[in-house]
Amino acid sequence: MNDAAAEPGPQSTATAAERILSLPLAMFLLVVAGIGVFAARRHLTAPTVPEAVRSLADGDLDGAERARALAALVRRGAASPLVGEQWAGLLAAVALGDRAAYEAALDRLGRVGPAALPAAAEQEQLHLGDPMLGNLGRAMWAEAVGKRDTALRRWRQVAAQCRLAPCPLAAELAASAVDRLR
Repeated sequence: MNDAAAEPGPQSTATAAERILSLPLAMFLLVVAGIGVFAARRHLTAPTVPEAVRSLADGDLDGAERARALAALVRRGAASPLVGEQWAGLLAAVALGDRAAYEAALDRLGRVGPAALPAAAEQEQLHLGDPMLGNLGRAMWAEAVGKRDTALRRWRQVAAQCRLAPCPLAAELAASAVDRLR
């Protein structure tokens, strides 16, 4: 007979489930799940307009994340009463090549030479991380306030940038503006 089995000793009253899932382990798993939910929320929810503009302008987004943020700007810019947010939607529509969204945003802003311009502080980040969009916005703003020479120079810059990094809608807008302003 085995002497170790016959000796009295401390008896474990914990069940198998209690030995596997202890309080510290449960707390650790809860923290890990919370971090996972927080990280997933950032990737699964559409950002607000200021968040999207800031993230795009900082260059924090690439590929699918950038496209998702641009699409959120188009949707939320269309629904916003704020001029700066409408401009963000207009420029995002150009970046996505969405002519219908661009035309709708332009209609809301005042068509040719948009009458509603964003404040100077808002214009700082409306390049959305793309120098071509920055030049496009500046060209439209210059044209809207009657600075023909500045607008023409900016539109030509947009056309040149579109040759390097194709953006068909922006290239078309630039060609039309250059013809119109010559």
